[in-house]
Order: sequence, then C-alpha cells, then structure tokens
Amino acid sequence: MSRCGPQRTEADHCRGVLALHGAEDGGLARIRLPGGRISASQLQGIVAAAELGSGLVEMTGRANLQVRGLPAGAAARLADRLTATGLLPSPPHDRARNVLAGPVAGRHPRSLAQTDAIVEALDRGICAEPRLAELPGRFLIAVDDGTGMALGRGADLALLAADYEGAGRFALLIAGVPADGLLAAEDGAGILLDASSAFLDARTEDGSRAWHVRELDDGRERIAAALGLRLRPEARADLLPDPAASSLLPGVLAQNDGRAAVTALAPLGRLERPTLRELTEALAERRADARLSTSRTLTVVDLPNEEAPALARRLEELGLVLKPADSWVGLSACAGIGYCAKARLDVRAAAERRAAVRRLGAPAEHWSGCERRCGEPPGVAAAVAPEGGSLALTLDGRRRQVGDAEQALEVLAGTGTP
Repeated sequence: MSRCGPQRTEADHCRGVLALHGAEDGGLARIRLPGGRISASQLQGIVAAAELGSGLVEMTGRANLQVRGLPAGAAARLADRLTATGLLPSPPHDRARNVLAGPVAGRHPRSLAQTDAIVEALDRGICAEPRLAELPGRFLIAVDDGTGMALGRGADLALLAADYEGAGRFALLIAGVPADGLLAAEDGAGILLDASSAFLDARTEDGSRAWHVRELDDGRERIAAALGLRLRPEARADLLPDPAASSLLPGVLAQNDGRAAVTALAPLGRLERPTLRELTEALAERRADARLSTSRTLTVVDLPNEEAPALARRLEELGLVLKPADSWVGLSACAGIGYCAKARLDVRAAAERRAAVRRLGAPAEHWSGCERRCGEPPGVAAAVAPEGGSLALTLDGRRRQVGDAEQALEVLAGTGTP
C-alpha cells in the first residue's frame, strides 16, 4: 500500500460562489476559470460581481479569481450575475471545475500542442456528469501544452503534450506519474473524465474523504488499472519539461502562429474595480481573450503584432507590471491583516517594502500572515510566516527565527539573498 498524504476526516471547505467564505473584510467568493480563460464579456461579469462587494478582486495561485468584501446574503445575486456571462454554467459543479492550462495554451514557441479544445471539452464533460460534482474543491486537473506551465501546482491528473505531429499527442500523468502510451488530442478530455470517476470510485471503496489521488491507498495504481493502463515512473524524466523554463514572464511574446501575446502581472494578485473596467474595455476593443496563470499574471492572446506595444503601455499605466525583471516578479503574499482573521502580520505592507529593495530577477519569495502559509507556491527560495512568538524565515531550505518583519527584511538583505 502506498499513501503519501494525510487521512482526511472531513470534506474540504474550499471556497466557491454559492456558499461565501467569511473573511475579515466580508464574504469571499472564488470563481473557477477552467484553463484560466476569461473573455471580455465574462470580465464584465466580474466587474458586476465586484460591485456587490468592496470592489477588490484577487487572482489566485490556481488561476482563478476571488471577489472580496461581499455582504451577507449576496450569494444569490452574485450567482445570477456570473450565470449571465457563462461563469457559472452548472451550479452543482461550482467547486469541481478545477482545470489548469498554460497561459498561452499552445501558442508559445516551446508549445508542442494546442490545448484550448481539450479544456473546453473537459469542462463541458465535468458539468454534464452529475457525479463529478462530488469532486473535492481541491482536486486539480492540468492540461499542459508541453511547456510545463500548467504543472507547477501538483495536479492530481494531467495531460502533458509529448510530441507534435499535426494534431499533437499527450501523456496521462496520475499524481505526477506517467501512464503508458500516448493519447490523441481528441481522446484527452474523455480519459481525464474517466480518471476523475475512477478517483471517486476508489474514494467510495475506501470510505475515504481524500482530496487528492496521493491520499488514497495505491491511488495512482488503482486509477491506472481502472483505465486499463499501467504506470511508467521511469518515463517521467524524459517527459517533464525543464522547470526553469516553465513560466511566462511579463512582457510581449511572439506566438508560434505569428501573432503576439501580452502578459501583465498584478502586484500581490490584486485588481481594483477601476483597473478591471479598463481591462474589460481593452479586451472588448480587441475582441480578445485573456488567460490567468498560477503566477497571478494575465495574458491577452492572439493580438496583431502592431497592437501589442500599445496594449502593453496601457496595462502598465494601470499599475500592472510589464517588465520581465521587475522586482514584483516572483514575490507573493497571503491576504494578511484586515482580510484574514488568522493573520498576525501585515504581509502586504512587508511585501511592498521588500519589492522596493528586491533585486531584479530574484528567486521566488512568499510572505505569510500565519503558520498556515496560505498561497505559498512550491519551490519558493524564501518564505516568512509567524511561528510561536516570532517569525520563521525559511531561506533556501534553512529555517531561522527572526523578531519581526523588519528583521526579516534585514536578514534577506544581509545574507545577499536578492
């Protein structure tokens, strides 16, 4: 038997739209965006949703959006506004539509296959199967175009483009381990839906409340067997892209189809209502879609080359980051004091002070307001969080206690860490 995770005793409480999460600044709703994709009309729906609350919207580490500061009883009105723009296609599946894709979804020069059609078919399939509404809110599916940009969050199930011969071929990964054989693109959504059902079957057999495949006894093996496949751990090294190249930095990208994409980063993932309105107008003018990423960036794709510089300037004027080596790149923080009742540190203020002195191109860094370290991405070089009566600074895998945020900043500067 192999189990790598904890045994769950209760259902997950991952946030959604229909049941608001009570935060210190009011109700919080998380809106799923399969593949991180959002159109201009859907972004207008987010603006309408934000009008019900404080006006603050956040990008999450799973390429979704959160609306903050909602009053009690706002869930029904919020659901109506989101439904009108296609952001809530199936209320029972609100929390089950957890699908990641790369921020340019097959358009990058390193992309091996297109992924939009797979994500769309997968989302339709999830919403069409009543039982899949039982998937935990933290269960994650990724569809990666071969760049690795959708794999950094440890998906339970993933399709990874493995070669490119016209239509593209994909490997199935079950909790990070490849199964044998390659799949045609048109078979991708079906195999992911079948694997999701197999996860629920295994969970039911065990009487388990597991959130992830790795939390089930022999979860990988049982899902593979249900699909008539076998696992091939030895193929992992050959399939997985270089992690160092698995991100999309802010700026203008030349797509592999001759068009352009513009990527902007929102400091701390935060978008105020005026910025959202401007973004909506910019997308509508260009009849363009945007894609969110796990790095809390927003990418506008399929632009004529001549339009990309003007859009980049417009987004920069809104306070978004468009330079690939900006000090905000790789710097993140949780909600912190004023937004989370558990927070004991004003992490937003600390992160802003850190950004003012952080070296360009610095390794990833996260500031947390409590020991839970919410929102901390994998592989961060430096992480700061309250622990006991002081702060714990984890730096390149080594932990040390510091007195306060001021001392943490001094240590980061004094050690030569960017």
